[in-house]
Amino acid sequence: MNYILESINITVITLGRALTVMGCALGLAVAIMLVYMFTHRRTGFRPSMLFTMMLLGPIVSIIVICIGSNIARAISIGGGLALIRFRNTVEDPKDIVYFYLSIAAGIACGVGFIGFGTVAVGMILLVIILLSIIGIDRFGGTGKRLRILIPESLDYDGVFEPVLEKYCRYSHLSRIKTQDYGTLLELDYRIVMKNRKQEKAFIDELRQRNGNLNISLVQSGQESL
Repeated sequence: MNYILESINITVITLGRALTVMGCALGLAVAIMLVYMFTHRRTGFRPSMLFTMMLLGPIVSIIVICIGSNIARAISIGGGLALIRFRNTVEDPKDIVYFYLSIAAGIACGVGFIGFGTVAVGMILLVIILLSIIGIDRFGGTGKRLRILIPESLDYDGVFEPVLEKYCRYSHLSRIKTQDYGTLLELDYRIVMKNRKQEKAFIDELRQRNGNLNISLVQSGQESL
């Protein structure tokens, strides 16, 4: 079993070794992508996520091979990567795990620990699959995020509490912010409903108190702050 942890010699970069490293990194990236598709088969996913996951590992392995043990190369490549600005936010925090796993696979292959990288990535993917089958991501799924728009002139203190106490087991006002140049206020609550079947009646009573302005009720974590 010790040979799995051994590093292949990539001090001299030959075509065969480069293709081996990049091919293994690509294979691990494809495995990560397939697991991502499996775990998101119900909620759906963006094709751009698959594209990124599949190519992230091989690209990282190329960077690691180019850097080697040369500090000057590491600084120059790091400075070049610092120029890149990522504007797209990750909607689901679980997706960050897949990105880091792709990076880890690329680094492992890039430094020559192909056997160790394969075993480590395989074990983590197995855990992810098991957690998906168990449905751990659905535990505590009763928590919701409630957004209520009110006129700036409305004193919201105590206005919605009777309705929240009637329909919710838990409610907490987590944030207040202005909209439309201060003419509207948005109240952001974290709530747990007593009965999901009463959501329609819950929203109707809230509308009677906020002047029939917009109200949104979404599952916690499905909408960015």
